[in-house]
Amino acid sequence: MAATVLPLRPVAHRSLPPALAPPNHAPSMRQLCKDGDLRQALRLLAARAAPGRPPPAEHYGWVLDLVAAKRAASEGRQVHAHAVATGCLGDDDGGFLATKLLFMYGKCGRLAEARRLFDGMPARTVFSWNALIGAYLSAGSAGEAVGVYRAMRASELGPAPDGCTLASVLKACGAEGDGLCGREVHGLAVKRGLDRNTLVANALVGMYAKCGMLDSALRVFEWMRDARDVASWNSAMSGCVQNGMFLEALDLFRRMQSAGFSMNSYTTVGVLQACAELAQLNHGRELHAALLKCGTEFNIQCNALLVMYSKCGQVDSALRVFHEIDDKDYISWNSMLSCYVQNVGHLGWLINGREVHAYAIKQRLDTDLQVANTLMDIEAIALFGTMQNAGIRPDSVALISILGAIAGLSSLTKGKEVHGFLIRGKFPMEGAVVSSLVDMYSGCGSMNYALKVFDLAKCKDVVLWTAMINATGMHGHGRQAIDIFKRMVETGVSPDHVSFLALLYACSHSKLVEEGKFYLDMMVSKCRLQPWQEHYACVVDLLGRSGQTEEAYKFIKSMPLEPKSVVWCALLGACRVHKNHELALVATDKLLELEPNNPGNYVLVSNVFAEMGKWSNVKEVRTRMTEQGLRKDPACSWIEIGSNIHTFTARDHSHRDSQAIHLKLAEITERLRKEGGYVEDTSFVLHDVSEEEKIDLLHRHSERPAIAFGLISTASGTPLRITKNLRVCGDCHEFTKLVSKLFERKIVVRDANRFHHFSRGSCSCGDFWFSLPVHVEDRSPLECTTKSKSGSNSHQDAPPSPSPTLPRSPAGRKGPVYAQ
Repeated sequence: MAATVLPLRPVAHRSLPPALAPPNHAPSMRQLCKDGDLRQALRLLAARAAPGRPPPAEHYGWVLDLVAAKRAASEGRQVHAHAVATGCLGDDDGGFLATKLLFMYGKCGRLAEARRLFDGMPARTVFSWNALIGAYLSAGSAGEAVGVYRAMRASELGPAPDGCTLASVLKACGAEGDGLCGREVHGLAVKRGLDRNTLVANALVGMYAKCGMLDSALRVFEWMRDARDVASWNSAMSGCVQNGMFLEALDLFRRMQSAGFSMNSYTTVGVLQACAELAQLNHGRELHAALLKCGTEFNIQCNALLVMYSKCGQVDSALRVFHEIDDKDYISWNSMLSCYVQNVGHLGWLINGREVHAYAIKQRLDTDLQVANTLMDIEAIALFGTMQNAGIRPDSVALISILGAIAGLSSLTKGKEVHGFLIRGKFPMEGAVVSSLVDMYSGCGSMNYALKVFDLAKCKDVVLWTAMINATGMHGHGRQAIDIFKRMVETGVSPDHVSFLALLYACSHSKLVEEGKFYLDMMVSKCRLQPWQEHYACVVDLLGRSGQTEEAYKFIKSMPLEPKSVVWCALLGACRVHKNHELALVATDKLLELEPNNPGNYVLVSNVFAEMGKWSNVKEVRTRMTEQGLRKDPACSWIEIGSNIHTFTARDHSHRDSQAIHLKLAEITERLRKEGGYVEDTSFVLHDVSEEEKIDLLHRHSERPAIAFGLISTASGTPLRITKNLRVCGDCHEFTKLVSKLFERKIVVRDANRFHHFSRGSCSCGDFWFSLPVHVEDRSPLECTTKSKSGSNSHQDAPPSPSPTLPRSPAGRKGPVYAQ
């Protein structure tokens, strides 16, 4: 066989140190390979070569195993050439050395060289076939591995497959999701009596689980009984986790412990995944403590711990685990980024945002969900920079996470920077990456860039189409959202639940009542999709906006599902606007019954009583809130100037330019009164106070100092982009319209429900949005989360409505996302 690389040059014995010189090499060679010293092992192998006396085949075997472990393909070729030159490979009658070479090439990903070697073998043993199957499997070419197995079975001279053969092929079948082939192999195993082989049985469990046949997997597992080892339990638990059977996975773990088996790293990873999905924090912490006690925390386990703490909402714990990882890989960095982007709650500290966090704590904002989300986004962006400084090249997963953080922060400058990074890094603009770019640009208020990214995408899947539908709806372009939906259907892409939710949201926000009804019917009758609670909530919202409150109530009573809070709060908003107090009380009772611990519900009920003038009832509701430890969180607005984010709250005087800001705000208000006829609408203040106090409360709304600071800090004509954690009230909406007209500025305000584009005294929402002040939603249906969101101060700002938006729709979404 011709060598592809020059052989190692034999080294004269006298040039070697005494410890490496012949004749007694075997212990030294074995020890060098065991110690991982490849360089010295190669030297010793060369020194062992003498005319007519090649090194023993086992020496080559040890060295090749070390080469495979180190994925050192270049050195592997040299060893191959050396074996040819010394004649050792030619004398390899049993195929031992050739099999070792096949294994090495497979581990190094050199499939073409492995195949050439295999095809040139005069005789192939079962070990040779197994080595080639394993080579393809190691390289991720499961289909090719199955092909080699079929060729082995078809060969007249081919050996009979053994347990290792069947185990490898079953792994390949699982990777391919080929349950039919897996069943064939299972049948052969039974026929040859290999199904009782633990290695084969474990592979059967794994194959069936990966092919979605968990019942078959568990039947094989239960049949094994006394033949089980730790890998058997791990395969069964992993199968349960893969198929969403998390409680069953934890039950298997308990049975495993009762049976006296000790867990290994694969066990802990599987159990931690189950704990993460079930949010079983206590169980996860117990496992973490056991790992610390045993001293067996490896990176793979730390990454699983990080994810578990993240999904349980324990960001500080996740961060501590992250810092304990000595050798952080890209999975560690990605997991931490995702933790910040997806989580809500406190931050113990910020890597690069301490000033903002300190400000939030000072203003008692650190417990507010929306502000906490903003802090998370700041931390995620900072962590992204730290990741790059550490020399870790971000992959698409990390970039998707960071784009989500930027969208949450509405930081267009940083978004453009990451987009540029994607272009320079030649990342493929497809799939979740391009969908995240669309979400980011629309979330930053730049629909032009979002449309450009969408139009340039060569392959548009349902996630990308849905992201674009949502973006247009979120910006108030309902007709355009319908046009995009029609284009999606015409191109052969089938809409899913999320697509229809984004479309119904767009219809709701653009007063397209008949269109909304039509698409709900289309969803059920043509697409055979069962609506979620959130779809029904959109229709209730749609009917309510048109004044059809009784019709909306009838619609709720006709729902095939038991209506949840998201539906009742949509009805409540309509009843408040159209003064249907009797029906409003029905909705409030339902809300408090369904979610007695959601402060947003109490805020809504309080507002209903305030509008009815029942101040004693208002006091009673607020007393109940206090008794239950519930609080109303203040509003917060922020604006990006250059690369810095400036945050404002009511009664805020902590900004370094506070005096100039409030002087400017007084100047703006006076000019609006004189030139624009501005008169404060105190009906938006739902407190039993004097008119003067109501006017003062309106002047303190958080978006007003943000607007004033923007006018001070930017050149004339520069657009202002402001983000608010709650909904803009009607008076501030009128205020911003007049500012856009008199100061000739385009102002984009992203509140908890949608985007408002103010220009020349008008808004893209057509003032329609403020007919429906409704409740803080209980969850984000587009993410299908279950975390409660806080309400607002009733005198300060209107709380968000239940209408869904898609500010973030990363790959692997479970559903749409509510307004942030």
